[in-house]
Amino acid sequence: MNEPENEPLNARALSEPANEPVSAAPIDQTLHMPSEAVGAQPLTLSATVHLIGEASGGNGPLLTTSDGTGCCFGKRDDELPPAYDPTIGLCEKLKAPSVSLENGLIISGTGSVLGDSPILQDKGYFEMTIKTEGTFAVGVATKETALGGVLSQEKVASAWTLTSSMQGLPALPAGSTLGVALDQGDFPVQIYFYLDGKVVHQISGIRGEVLPALSVANGAVLEANFGGVPYAQGMPMGFQGIIKSMSLL
Repeated sequence: MNEPENEPLNARALSEPANEPVSAAPIDQTLHMPSEAVGAQPLTLSATVHLIGEASGGNGPLLTTSDGTGCCFGKRDDELPPAYDPTIGLCEKLKAPSVSLENGLIISGTGSVLGDSPILQDKGYFEMTIKTEGTFAVGVATKETALGGVLSQEKVASAWTLTSSMQGLPALPAGSTLGVALDQGDFPVQIYFYLDGKVVHQISGIRGEVLPALSVANGAVLEANFGGVPYAQGMPMGFQGIIKSMSLL
């Protein structure tokens, strides 16, 4: 006659809310586990389990062990450790020789610079603020793009940008912020440029793997924002800051 197997400790059951208030006092629990060897002594594990009830504000009891390691059953989102999510910047290796970078975000001089990570997600967003007026361009470009001048779609086939000389663009004094939203979720791929929460320019047909691109000339100074500080424009619905590509090599 087969004897019933020992029922394992059910952590899920402990994580479900109880009908009665749960005491926060520790409970000594000894677990007896049968050994595979006949006649051997059973393995005994001892631990102190703390049950923290609804009074703590949790969604059901939380389990913690006496060694402080705990477990994730019943934890709220704000109690879990934050995800590692580094922001990108502008790349020292992907810029024109006559371009200067400050803090990896501010560009001055003459020429162009690319971001240090491609935009791989479906919908990526970043912003650019004019610190000093002059000639500029902002948008996306492929890694192979020549960076010696101001990138404009009319002159560079591998760049898709809004330029300060674009017809119909309102005056942009120092302090103005443009939002750039790349939508790769549909075909053809589109890029939208925002000013004061409204689309002021749109380009269709972006091809290949692209990176954020900024260009300056004639005294312009620009500052990129990839999410290190709150976005001035506010992100369009469905978009998110650019997720940094992490090499596995």
